[in-house]
Amino acid sequence: MTGPAGVAYNGPMTHLRPLPRVAAGGSLVDALRREPRAFTYDELIGIASERKARTAIARGDIVRLLPDTYVAAIHAESFAARVDAALLWAGTKAAVSGVAAMFLWGFVEEPPETIEIVLPHPEHPYPPKWIRVRRLSYRPPTTRIGRATVLGPDLAVIHGFGGLARGDRSSAVHRAFRSGFTTPRAIRDALERVPRCTARRELLRRVDAAERGAESYLEEVGLRRVFNTGEFARFLRQHRVMAQGEFFRLDMYDPSTMTAVELDGAASHASPQQRQRDLRRDALLAGIGIQTLRLTYEDITERPEQCRARVREVLEARSTT
Repeated sequence: MTGPAGVAYNGPMTHLRPLPRVAAGGSLVDALRREPRAFTYDELIGIASERKARTAIARGDIVRLLPDTYVAAIHAESFAARVDAALLWAGTKAAVSGVAAMFLWGFVEEPPETIEIVLPHPEHPYPPKWIRVRRLSYRPPTTRIGRATVLGPDLAVIHGFGGLARGDRSSAVHRAFRSGFTTPRAIRDALERVPRCTARRELLRRVDAAERGAESYLEEVGLRRVFNTGEFARFLRQHRVMAQGEFFRLDMYDPSTMTAVELDGAASHASPQQRQRDLRRDALLAGIGIQTLRLTYEDITERPEQCRARVREVLEARSTT
């Protein structure tokens, strides 16, 4: 199985350490400014010389983030440099975990302030405030993303889910599933091997909703709180149809009345361009006999009974035609 560029699964927890070269007429600081990563003192000497390393540190052009771990001053707050520093400091048995791993996989949009790493249980380093160490009694599957050794996507979600703000959890999980790097079944299987994790029950609810066809928080709400009774069991979730040579995926589809119900997210359907695309889509579906009923984010989250009533009315009207 492959992941992002440069990823190979189940590799050993090793950190490759190729060193940059100082360009002709350049300096040690110039070389490090082009590399948002961390270096040991011996590596600094290997790139230039001990005198140049001492001088750059004394001037503040190179700063110490951790014991024997240095970065160019301009990269001191860089997430990439701090991940590299954490792994360099923790040793070759470490891997990035938690929300930091989810960010590296692309499951969350913003890098976290705290970088979580996992280590075998006997390892006992004392981290600074911006590093959290999780000690495991087993050897987890890891992969390489760029220079970083990272937990596989399944464990990244399991370890990171509870560390996200509640409002960000659903979108992160669904983004993980859409990425193709993991699946609801893979998360469920991995949870069986991880007996304890934060917000386990909530994560299982997200997995269950995804297995039933939900691909967003709004669709989760629709499944669990709005269209969760027997009268709506006839709907197919995420049903694919072709109209005028194009494939469309319908959030909810009733085959007997050829009715589609679309749950429109507040962000993804707000722009004029998206509204034009929605109108075109609805027209193409109408051309093959499918009527589309659109429900807004506010409808689903604030007016569930009205949503049920509107769908009932449309189904009754179309069942008599």
